[in-house]
Amino acid sequence: MTRMTGGEAVVRSLSAHSVSIVFGIPGAHNLAIYDALVDVADIKHVVARHEQGAAFMADGYARVSGLAGICICTTGPAALNTLASLGTALSDSSPVLCIASQIPAAGIGLNKGYLHECSDQLSCFRPVTKWSDRANTVASIPSVMKEAFKRMLSGRPGPVAVEVPCDVLDASDNVEIPEPTVVTRPKPDLEHLRQAAQLIAKAQRPVIWAGGGVIVSQASDSLLKLAERIQAPVFTTVLGKGAISDEHPLAAGSAILHPVSCEYLVGKSVPSSTETLETKEFFSGCDVMIAIGTRFTEEETDRWNLRLPNSLIHIDIDSNEINRNYPATVGVVGDARQSLQELNKLLDSMSLQNSSNRVEEVSELRKLVLRDCYQLAPTGVELVKRLRTALPRETIIVSDLTLGAYWCRRLLDLYQPRTYVYPWGFCTLGFGVPAAIGAKLAQPSQPVVLLSGDGGFLFNCQELAVAVQFNVPIVILLFNDNAYGVLKPQQEVRYGRTSAVDLVNPDFMTLARAFGVDGQRVESIDQLGLAVATAIASNQTTIIEVPLSLPLPVMEPAPRLLHQVGSQ
Repeated sequence: MTRMTGGEAVVRSLSAHSVSIVFGIPGAHNLAIYDALVDVADIKHVVARHEQGAAFMADGYARVSGLAGICICTTGPAALNTLASLGTALSDSSPVLCIASQIPAAGIGLNKGYLHECSDQLSCFRPVTKWSDRANTVASIPSVMKEAFKRMLSGRPGPVAVEVPCDVLDASDNVEIPEPTVVTRPKPDLEHLRQAAQLIAKAQRPVIWAGGGVIVSQASDSLLKLAERIQAPVFTTVLGKGAISDEHPLAAGSAILHPVSCEYLVGKSVPSSTETLETKEFFSGCDVMIAIGTRFTEEETDRWNLRLPNSLIHIDIDSNEINRNYPATVGVVGDARQSLQELNKLLDSMSLQNSSNRVEEVSELRKLVLRDCYQLAPTGVELVKRLRTALPRETIIVSDLTLGAYWCRRLLDLYQPRTYVYPWGFCTLGFGVPAAIGAKLAQPSQPVVLLSGDGGFLFNCQELAVAVQFNVPIVILLFNDNAYGVLKPQQEVRYGRTSAVDLVNPDFMTLARAFGVDGQRVESIDQLGLAVATAIASNQTTIIEVPLSLPLPVMEPAPRLLHQVGSQ
């Protein structure tokens, strides 16, 4: 045992778990942690400008690195500032640890009027984390921290929170730092896998829907082997983008809500790209879907109106997700990589009924989706094309909530896992700038490009100061329509007028100069490719303002909902 302060116990617990970077803001109650950080050279601290930004940085770092993202905050308002960020991490299965201070232990819950006092701070964390707890003594800090890492990384990853009273952080005691947490992934049930393999072996036209769980478990190679073995087209969810390279001939993309894709899944008649006057049977329909690491959320399924093939094999590490939104013919609880590896072994010894090559079908499907999108908004498709041409293959795309990003999340091709960062579950405005900083710190050698709207950018643009201070070069594509442009068409259709969605923005180029970053305004997407390539080559944080107004993509749920409203 070694005598140390509570702050030292927190920092040494982080070091024991091989944490190399933390994000946070010092405050009156957590200074003991910051003093301890001075003596630990292997942990870099990045000081944010807002606690929400610190937690978003931790989230972006976690998604790109695959490691735990750590944020530190002080008591009360600072702790509460992290809640939207933690909720985002919970929705998207991102491992983030928030370490918050607390008022003196003896005063918790008494409402005596302590500085930063919150009557039940710990309960505030619980709805937006997997697990939250308090370390009430110096000696208990390492064990609570070890449990936090275990809860954060076990099963479906997600955020956790640990709070430590400020007097405990300042106090000293003999402390033993335990060995770091070793997390094991749950093994799938072999009998359920045999049932799944038998169903796949009999399938004539299987299809795969890959979610974020494939990326979390590093299952891309096993996914690809399965797809090629059974000749199954692979759709991906938004969080699953990059699970399979979009260059692969079986990659069907992320446009699963496009009407053509929906009809393909259930065997409806769809028009060929070469036919405009008549409809013919283009696809014969899919009979089995293998869904891996996806939750079948509202937005991915058009409010659960998406029809799936008659047979569903659902593989997920979280047993609660099986049968939650769609009944599974076979449910497999287990890690995606382990499950796919075992499934491939079983299929290797089976005779498969499906022997057809599906490559041409997938190619035609993607052509149809692109054609329909081009007819709706050629500017949206051109935006995606020009970005893909300008961006290096290894570019990490971070998105805030904006129409330009909506087009990219469905149509932009990606080539490897952990290159797409999107606040999908919570859809949290202001995610972009801090998450991009975290992503760049996770992979300094890869370009990081942020897709942001004018509204969302102003939520957390102050974190540009962090990018400058710590030399974190990111490229920001700022789509400026001087409005909350996603909401305007919905208001117009539903109510016949708009309200509170038009914005008066600052001069973004002047704002860029004020932060000490480069700024460039392009007049059209024709100039976008060169501007992006130049910004990436400069290795400097750059804001590229793009005056652009786009409709919602045809494959998004909202236009279909609006159509229904308008026809009533």
